[in-house]
Amino acid sequence: MLLSQLPKGTVAEIHSVAHPQEDMQRQLLALGFDPGETVQLMTKAPFGHSLQIKVGSTLVAIHSDDANHIHLCD
Repeated sequence: MLLSQLPKGTVAEIHSVAHPQEDMQRQLLALGFDPGETVQLMTKAPFGHSLQIKVGSTLVAIHSDDANHIHLCD
């Protein structure tokens, strides 16, 4: 499952991050989107373009297109 598909309020574990843009890959990892870390979808902006994600104990807002490159454990 992709992070962009995670139902609101559900907690999941990151399996991998594979963004095709190297700078965005580094930024996601710097924000804490590391394999093994837990994530939870807190809110979706209207039209679903921006997601508020709890990564560990930190709240982060990312675009849904970037969330499509974060793979979660089954």
